[in-house]
Amino acid sequence: MVLAALLLFVIVLFFSFIIFLFCKRLIYKLNRRVLARNLALIKNGKYLADYENLSENDIREKLVIPFFMVLGYNTYDMREFVRTQRRASVEPDYITKKWDNSRLCKRSLYIKYENFSDNAVNLNRKVYSDNKMQGVNIDELMKPLYFKGEYYVLTNGYLYLFFSKKYITGSEKFEFCFNVKNYSKADIANLAYFTKQYMFLQISDVYRS
Repeated sequence: MVLAALLLFVIVLFFSFIIFLFCKRLIYKLNRRVLARNLALIKNGKYLADYENLSENDIREKLVIPFFMVLGYNTYDMREFVRTQRRASVEPDYITKKWDNSRLCKRSLYIKYENFSDNAVNLNRKVYSDNKMQGVNIDELMKPLYFKGEYYVLTNGYLYLFFSKKYITGSEKFEFCFNVKNYSKADIANLAYFTKQYMFLQISDVYRS
């Protein structure tokens, strides 16, 4: 009886995992199709065209927030898209969180606006050249004391650098850079992995369904 129950559990677990992978793949494909159309609204919008004349607060509200809305995050839900009260140099401006009723399930993205130039980003080496006079110290941001998410996103309003939790201190290497001003189909395909629907889906969601 115990062996049969254990075997049944393993079978259920296996098929749940298969369903989970299928759902993740389906979500990814759907989001990849939708992203191009929605990103075009930001790319061709008046605020990006007038970027040089925008204040720091305007960049946050008119460019950064809409970008994460395009990725599916509910920026009006203060539990899902947390806006930090203090903007210290080592603190993120926003954190995306998944909740199951009152239980915190996941912190997916830590997001910080920083006024860095294109020259600070080496796309070939995937390195963010951290000039302390112009930008933040990415090593400090990625310390476990401050960072408990899956990715840290550093942005100037149109460049979005995704640093993985597997970041190696001192490397200054990011995993992916998305440029709202100039992106390809391959860039959109990579960005689709960072949508809310893709990042928030967990195998426990399959069990409940």
